[in-house]
Amino acid sequence: MGEYMKALILCDGYGKEQSAHEGGSNALFVLTDGFMAIDKLLIDLAAAEFHEAMLLTSVASRQLQEKLGTEHKGVRLSYEHGSRTAKDVGFALTKMDDDVVVVDSGVVTDINFKKMMTKFAHSAPPLMAYVAVRAESTVLLDRLSEALFGNEFSAVYGGIFCVRKGFDLGGFALGEELEEALHMLADLGQLDTYEESNFWDTLYTEDGKKRVREEFRNKTVKPWGYEKVHIITELYLLKELYIREGFQSSYHFHKNKDETMLILHGDGFIQFEDRKEYFKAGDTIRIKPYEKHTIVANTDTTLYEASTPFLEDTTRVKDFYPVR
Repeated sequence: MGEYMKALILCDGYGKEQSAHEGGSNALFVLTDGFMAIDKLLIDLAAAEFHEAMLLTSVASRQLQEKLGTEHKGVRLSYEHGSRTAKDVGFALTKMDDDVVVVDSGVVTDINFKKMMTKFAHSAPPLMAYVAVRAESTVLLDRLSEALFGNEFSAVYGGIFCVRKGFDLGGFALGEELEEALHMLADLGQLDTYEESNFWDTLYTEDGKKRVREEFRNKTVKPWGYEKVHIITELYLLKELYIREGFQSSYHFHKNKDETMLILHGDGFIQFEDRKEYFKAGDTIRIKPYEKHTIVANTDTTLYEASTPFLEDTTRVKDFYPVR
């Protein structure tokens, strides 16, 4: 695998339905306050060092190009007209001529792309599928999930897979559906899996869309993960922070905010200007005003930040990613 992979983003819905939005694209689904599903996806890809992505779409192509242009959220974009069949996806892969991660824009997830890429680089099979904790049920997802996991209903195919350069995906199609090719490759032992238990849901049902909107009601996407404001009063502020394995927050300080971090799970360290404090689940670390710091996650880490109520009191000294 090269230094950087490329991404192929499937912007239409399953099969002949073409879209869950009556001619629109799942990529343009608004998560919160004008922030779209494609915005989150491209931020996650850029933070994982993806520099290029192709959008495969047969509906809303002009709308996507007008909104996104040739570069968006730090990722260079190109566009290909086609549906999400194995034939069209396979043709797009040959044009990209690289290892590629294929992403369904109808899936919203906090996947760690960098972690998946690392496992794929050391995996023998030519494909690797993302496995998510079961949160939604569709006929096609169920069909492929059964092929991969049998009757283990806690796991579901997550709508994302890596494919190695030169592999002829189109040659394994039983019919039009992309998932049928993956189904056959799973039976042939040509498909490895990558598992995560972070947030995952789809935009293919009204219930799924409601769950996604609720998830993003108080959630802000960051290149390193996310933060959620749970409580803010005149006296205190409580946030939840999730930092992906191998990622870190910006190097910053607060002029007024006095905060204490409670580590729920994961491990890593906080790098201060004059010291490094390691943490694990159950630890607490206080950060005083004007202390410059960055939080570094050695494994996927979730923590609560309890502080004085200064929500916008952040001065960034250094960012580590092309977007924020």
